[in-house]
Amino acid sequence: MINMAGRLALRAYPPSFRERYGAELEALVEDTGAGPSVVADLFTGALKAWLRPVMPDESAEGRRRRMQASVATIWVTWCAALYTLPILHFILSEEPWPTPDLVRGLLDVAQYAMYGAGLVLLVGALALLLETSRTGSWAAWRPLVALIPTLPTWVIAPLLLMFASIDPFSYWVGALAVLGPAAFLITAAVTPAVVVTRCQPSAKVLRLLALSGVAVALAVTMTGVACVAVVTGVIMNTGDAAQLVTMPMLAVTVAISVAALVSSGRGARAALHREHPVDLGVDV
Repeated sequence: MINMAGRLALRAYPPSFRERYGAELEALVEDTGAGPSVVADLFTGALKAWLRPVMPDESAEGRRRRMQASVATIWVTWCAALYTLPILHFILSEEPWPTPDLVRGLLDVAQYAMYGAGLVLLVGALALLLETSRTGSWAAWRPLVALIPTLPTWVIAPLLLMFASIDPFSYWVGALAVLGPAAFLITAAVTPAVVVTRCQPSAKVLRLLALSGVAVALAVTMTGVACVAVVTGVIMNTGDAAQLVTMPMLAVTVAISVAALVSSGRGARAALHREHPVDLGVDV
């Protein structure tokens, strides 16, 4: 028997991967057991499968799945980059060293680029919503219900922090104030990507989403450049303690920038493929 964590890890893989290898992978996990190391390996493999999906061929179906994986990945990277902007502003406000105008300018450009990318994503979401209203596949949007229980923790987090202290009860109140919003942010990043996968959009909508994802990837990369500038200034002007805080954030930001560029490039290439063009009028 596979425990709940193992089944969740197996379901984290893209649909195209599960269709081809899901039964074999599930049988392997049943034989080996779903221990902590196995579950960690499964989640790592799922992340790699989303970032670098394996497509069986260059058929219309293969290109559709490539675009679908690219759109889902771009959304997750945009959310991750958006969450880093307040942290970067906080670092600049707390550090005693004078911040060069170039660094602040890069951060401002990144912020406006991310807001512009958010409008691009909103247009894509509206296109997906219009198609859903035409096809009636509203059940595909059901994963968004997961946002409901985590949203209140985001709203009341400042109030909970007022009562946080070192005694046991208040400690757990403070932990909820931190972990609750974190759960909401993770859910907000993951559930729309799941919706895109479950909606099975038409080739026409997928091409729009995949091509617009290039602009979103550039905005994410701009945030990565701003993060490099900020962290470089921290490393050059502060001690080792500051590096322990900023270096992990730098690694994450660079990773999501690379993932956004690679995934958007693959999705755009699939969208622009002309040798065997995708029928834009029907689902593929």
